[in-house]
Amino acid sequence: MAIQTMDVAVRTHVGLVRSRNQDWLHADGDLGVLVLADGMGGHRGGEVASHIAVQAVIDALLPAQREDKADDMESLMRVGEAAEFANRALLEKSTRHPELKGMGTTVVLAIFREGRIFYAHVGDSRLYRVRYGRMRRLTRDHSLIQQVIDDGVFLNRHEAREGGVRDNILTRSLGMELQTEVDVGDAVLEAGDTYLFCSDGLHNLIPDNIIAQILRDPQGNLEEQAQALTDAALEAGGKDNISIILARPRTD
Repeated sequence: MAIQTMDVAVRTHVGLVRSRNQDWLHADGDLGVLVLADGMGGHRGGEVASHIAVQAVIDALLPAQREDKADDMESLMRVGEAAEFANRALLEKSTRHPELKGMGTTVVLAIFREGRIFYAHVGDSRLYRVRYGRMRRLTRDHSLIQQVIDDGVFLNRHEAREGGVRDNILTRSLGMELQTEVDVGDAVLEAGDTYLFCSDGLHNLIPDNIIAQILRDPQGNLEEQAQALTDAALEAGGKDNISIILARPRTD
């Protein structure tokens, strides 16, 4: 399968409340490799964790992409294995540096190959697809608030928040356990699709319908759309770091 090249736009902002940006991201449209991580941990642990995770994913995926030989199943396995490799890298780092013990990170990543996307995620950083003006979330948060909704304790996020459930309590992350469960998936690309990778600094503040409205034009300028999303999160309070990758299949 040949590499699917992508047009990309990237934004990351510390927000209006936090003193550090603990998000890290990488977007290589020429090789079709995109990854975003949202770190957590005291002192500088969060930014260290997200940086390590992103670098580990890149190290795992770029050589395979350059080989340009993987079939669908191999590609799906590779994205899952890349997240697992990042988890091991974090555990090894915290073992060597006790001051970083307890650091962790979310991750959402994807490779694009010959008309398909192969993706993996752990935590509550998200991947969305906008097609024909309709937005669909491809990932499901590994968070307590999502779990209580899935279990039927609350009907929606608003009710869960009113019931005292916080948005930022994760049920899965990288760097916390020797083994971590990684969710993977794949989908067919279509011309005009727009893919949004984002940290919770965006999706916890901006409703999906507003995100979809900003991204509804399949011919829209990705840089302008990425900036519009960032501005919307800042206008909504900017309570967390805001990180965004937008990607669209190249047509030339």
